[in-house]
Amino acid sequence: MTTDLTGRIALVTGAAGQGIGKAIATRLARDGATVVVSDSHARRAHAVAEEISSLPGCSAVARVLDVGNRAQIVEVTESVADELGPISILVNNAAYNVLGPIFDYDPEVWDRIMDVNLNGPWMLSRQAMRQMRDAKLPGVILNVSTYAPDVGGEGIEAPYAVSKGGLNVLTRSCAHEGGPYGIRVNTLSMGMITGTRFTDALHADMQVAERAKSPLGRLAAVDDVVEAAAFLISENAANITGETLNVAAGTHMRY
Repeated sequence: MTTDLTGRIALVTGAAGQGIGKAIATRLARDGATVVVSDSHARRAHAVAEEISSLPGCSAVARVLDVGNRAQIVEVTESVADELGPISILVNNAAYNVLGPIFDYDPEVWDRIMDVNLNGPWMLSRQAMRQMRDAKLPGVILNVSTYAPDVGGEGIEAPYAVSKGGLNVLTRSCAHEGGPYGIRVNTLSMGMITGTRFTDALHADMQVAERAKSPLGRLAAVDDVVEAAAFLISENAANITGETLNVAAGTHMRY
């Protein structure tokens, strides 16, 4: 089987950093999709789109998108459909996190986390699924998540864990409703991933402690996540929907 995505329009959120979003967007473009690099940071979004487009056989465009802004989601998804064609691949990768105890957590920060991590993906899924259904396309949605909900937000990250737990449920709900229209929806779950800004910023002993939880004795890397994403998005996973795939070197089993 193949990961050929020629002719498909793929929207990836949070794709203008140096981590997972950009790596997935690049892989989808290499597999033949026209990729919409969306991010709230305009300069970086355009730079990443230009970088991807410079690769042989790759095509990408940039769209400024704050996934916490519903009106902007509607504007961007409709403009993509008008200018490029209906979205048939959506990767909900953008995320926001601020650590803090429940006792003192700022309600406005809580709301922002929910808007970016849960409300935005719901609105994007709503928009994309309508396009997939109406165009009778074999649509795919991939929600990038974490096993944090399974450990209850341990480490003063309850808002993040709550939002991602909701995202995991959204996956299954969209899989149920999208299935009759040929729309598959899955969750790609992970823990600490090497080669990302978050992990690189952690103190070495924190990485050692996390690595010790892995039965394999290592942490997953960005390339591992990209390969799993490419599989779930491709027709190789044609009969997989409503599932959660943990790419965490087994660390999720040690909590």
